[in-house]
Amino acid sequence: MTPTYTEKKLCLTVFLVALNLFTPVFAAAADEPKATPRFEVQEHTNLYTDRTFGFTLQLPNDFRLSSEQGDLLYFQSPERSGTMIVRTVPGLSLSTVQERLRNGLEAESITIKPTGSPETLQLQGAQGLIMNAGGTMQGREIFGKLAGVFGPNGQGYMILIGSVKERWLGFEGSANRMVNSFEVIEARPGFEHERWKFRLAGTRLVYFDRQGNYIRGAAYAEQYTFCRDGTFRSRLSSAQTESDAWARYTSSTGRKRKGDWSISYEGNYPYLILSNNRGPQQSFALSQSEGRITMDDVPFLFATNEICP
Repeated sequence: MTPTYTEKKLCLTVFLVALNLFTPVFAAAADEPKATPRFEVQEHTNLYTDRTFGFTLQLPNDFRLSSEQGDLLYFQSPERSGTMIVRTVPGLSLSTVQERLRNGLEAESITIKPTGSPETLQLQGAQGLIMNAGGTMQGREIFGKLAGVFGPNGQGYMILIGSVKERWLGFEGSANRMVNSFEVIEARPGFEHERWKFRLAGTRLVYFDRQGNYIRGAAYAEQYTFCRDGTFRSRLSSAQTESDAWARYTSSTGRKRKGDWSISYEGNYPYLILSNNRGPQQSFALSQSEGRITMDDVPFLFATNEICP
């Protein structure tokens, strides 16, 4: 049974609620869309491919897939306070996209409104419109973009990308490139487990706990670093202090491992496979709960990856 944790990322919750609503809150002039050139994606990006939802996307190295909830995918850059949310909306067309873009997002603690006229997105395998947007979140001013994309076979997507005001000037160029890299491909449900590759690649996961029944207990730490080239490193450390009527005894242990990592799928569950350079292969059932990654019911927190960012 996975432990319950009260720690939540309020920013994530607010954005997910807001995007789910997508209800009209104001009217904007229905100008004719203006054409905007397609941006070239800069270096140091990774291609995110989602065969289930049917799209690809170039993500800067500091972005990762941090969460998914139903038809919502949430990408985040902690370094730049950047957020990108992609929601599948089947059946979109030019007229329905224009209508949705005129409608801002409004929910508890957040209000986003367009600040300009719609512009045409020149995408691979799809058409789209995009508008500048701005608003507030938890009392802080935010800037961003709202976009609607529609492709063949009734495939459609609404996109929100933005950051807090003080980070937007440096982030806007990346935001434009991310949106303009969006490409619609054939949707093939059943490949949801592949998202775990993008959720873990380039990250470090850390777990701390207390073990044993000692007076001072035991300090126990475990961490995994997953590199984008398919290699990993792990470290397990523990220390414990024992006391009796005469003396106190302290001992510690440590173990390091490295090898290759991959994602497999069996019985409707994703698994992390670690092929150690020394020792047996390991397998962990993966899940996500309240902002934490769970491996075999053990919750891990994200940490800075200094080995292979």
